[in-house]
Amino acid sequence: MSSQNNWNNPDMYYQQPQSNAGSGYGAQSYGSNGAYAANTQYAGGPGYVYQPLPPTNTLSVVALVCSIAGFMMFPIIGGIAGVIMGHISKKQISVSGERGEGMAVGALWVGYVGTALWVLGFLAIMFLYLGMFALILGTAGAS
Repeated sequence: MSSQNNWNNPDMYYQQPQSNAGSGYGAQSYGSNGAYAANTQYAGGPGYVYQPLPPTNTLSVVALVCSIAGFMMFPIIGGIAGVIMGHISKKQISVSGERGEGMAVGALWVGYVGTALWVLGFLAIMFLYLGMFALILGTAGAS
């Protein structure tokens, strides 16, 4: 069973208990009526070990940081970089089974919306200046 692609399988989170002889751990016994009796079907008895979570995709974290920085400080460049890295990290996550898909999707949303708002703001300022320029030329030519 591959540990990379089976994160939704509940049986893979339980492993056989490790032998703790001589270490001082695991000396207590939980009888068949104990609180852990329900979990014996997964691990064969008490002392089962949880498998660690998969790692978080680093590129999704960087994409989210770039998108937020693009929204706040670096108008177009940060947002576009966040969008590109967000798409790449979503592809990597789907292949490798890593965590971080929510951050990648968040990076895409913030990147697209932030870039669109900066472009609209830039266009609004340009139309405002062009309108004032046309108004100045129109009043100067009328007198």
